[in-house]
Amino acid sequence: MYAKPKRTRRKAPIVLLVLLIVVVLLLVAADRVGRSVANQKLADQVAAQAQSKDVKLGVQPTADITGFPFLTQVAAGKYDKILVHMRDLTVQSYAIPKLDITASGVHAKTSDVLNGNGPITADTVSGTATIGWGYVNQAAKEQLNQSEVKDVTLAGRDGTLDVRMTVTVLGQELKLTGTAKPTLSDDGKSLRVSFADLHTTGSQLPPAAKNVLNGVLQQLGLQIKLPSLPYGLKLTHVDPQSDGLKVTASAQDVTLAN
Repeated sequence: MYAKPKRTRRKAPIVLLVLLIVVVLLLVAADRVGRSVANQKLADQVAAQAQSKDVKLGVQPTADITGFPFLTQVAAGKYDKILVHMRDLTVQSYAIPKLDITASGVHAKTSDVLNGNGPITADTVSGTATIGWGYVNQAAKEQLNQSEVKDVTLAGRDGTLDVRMTVTVLGQELKLTGTAKPTLSDDGKSLRVSFADLHTTGSQLPPAAKNVLNGVLQQLGLQIKLPSLPYGLKLTHVDPQSDGLKVTASAQDVTLAN
C-alpha cells in the first residue's frame, strides 16, 4: 500500500534535476544568441562612428563582448571588456592595415545595445595598430631626398629595425646596412629614427672617408609623422615587425558609438 508513494518521492528529485538542467541549457542558449546579436549591432555602430569621423573601412569591423554571462552584463548596463577588430582602414589618406582595440569598463543601456543606437562609452581603451612599411619608406625617402642619401629602405624583424641605404661620401656612393632604434616623439605623433649604427658593405673605407661618413650619419635622422588613430588613441610604444610598424596606443573616457 505504501510502495507507490515512496517511488514517487524518489522520482521527484530526479524530475527537478532534469528541469533545472533544461532551464540552464535554455539560459546558456539565450545568452549566446543575445551576445551574437549584440556583437553584430555593436560592430555596425562602430562602423558608423568611424565613418562619421572620416575613417574609411575596407572591411566591416567585428566586435566581441567578452565575459559570462552576457545577460547579466546587459541588465547591469556595464561590460567588463569589449574587443573590436578593424582592418584596411584609411585615416587622413594614411593606410592602416590592422587595428585591434580593447575597451574596458564599457557603459551602455540595454536598449542601446540591442537596438543598435545610443551612446556606448568606455572608461579606458587600449589598441595596437600596424602601419605598413610602404608608408614608412615613402615618408623616409621624401624626407631624405635633399640629403646625401640616395636611397633608403626600412624593414622590421622581431622588434629590430633593419636599415639599408646608399650615401654619397666624397663623390663615392656607399651602400650601408645596419639597424636603428625607433622612438616616439614626446607628443606621440611622430616616429624618430637615427642612423648611427650603420656600416659599409664590401671594401674598407680609408680613414678620411670613414670620418666623413660618421659625420654624415650623426647628422642624419628621420622624424616621420604617423597617422592619427580613431577614438583619440595616443601612441605610447613602437615595435618593428615584418608586416609593418606595430604601434601601441591608449585613451580614456572614449565614445565608441553614438
